Amino acid sequence: MNLKAAKRTIAKALDCVGINAVGFALQKNLLWPFIRVVNYHDISPEHVSNFETHLSYYSKHFINVDEEMLRGFLNGASWQHTKPGLILTFDDGMRSHFEIAAPLLEKFDFTGWFFIPAGWIADRMDPNDDIALGQSTLTVEQVRYLDQRHVVGCHTETHCRLTGDLSAEKLQFEILGSRSSFKEILGHDVNIFCWVGGEESSYSKSAVDLVKQGYDISFMTNNAVVRPTTNPLQIQRTNIEAENHLSLLRFQLSGVMDIIYSPKRSRVNRLTK
Repeated sequence: MNLKAAKRTIAKALDCVGINAVGFALQKNLLWPFIRVVNYHDISPEHVSNFETHLSYYSKHFINVDEEMLRGFLNGASWQHTKPGLILTFDDGMRSHFEIAAPLLEKFDFTGWFFIPAGWIADRMDPNDDIALGQSTLTVEQVRYLDQRHVVGCHTETHCRLTGDLSAEKLQFEILGSRSSFKEILGHDVNIFCWVGGEESSYSKSAVDLVKQGYDISFMTNNAVVRPTTNPLQIQRTNIEAENHLSLLRFQLSGVMDIIYSPKRSRVNRLTK
């Protein structure tokens, strides 16, 4: 049994005996108030129904969080809700985010946070570079639509992991160059950044200063809820995919993975402080 299969089996077992529900309840008791951030990638047509099941579950157990609410929460605004908050993020600028995710998010009154590599926007690409990629990624007009109704953030220029061996010029291009690209596309500054990749090596001290220079909020993927004391440049996410069974989703939200990821998260947070 591979790791993914084992995780699915464990999630179902824990769901059956109620551990996932207990973990979620404990978070509400011990960490209140908090916001959970999850991230998705491509939403394929075959998984639309399952993704809609996810949204239905979220709508029962969470409050939607838009950019204004997140900034207020991190600046000390009181939490006037009986449910925790939820931020739904989508990585890589896939066309399914416009065609499938956005309409369903709007149906359930959720804000989508779309983290897009500026160089992957279809009609800004050289079609000879990667024809298949250009056919699957967002167009400029689609990005502008999402920006008007949801939240758009930078996800580097070329979907580049910001490892410690990159040159200063490459880091500048990926981190601040993408910000300039989005200003050209959208007509305003984009102050939200999302690191690429969940591996520990994807974070580097050499990239941190440029992120701080260009953005005031950044997202990572190291499993932890957002609390009022969270560093805005170290907002952690929990990976969930559209094909995941609801039991796996509940497992991911139970807090178990937060505990498992704690050592890695601490190292990354020290590096990027």
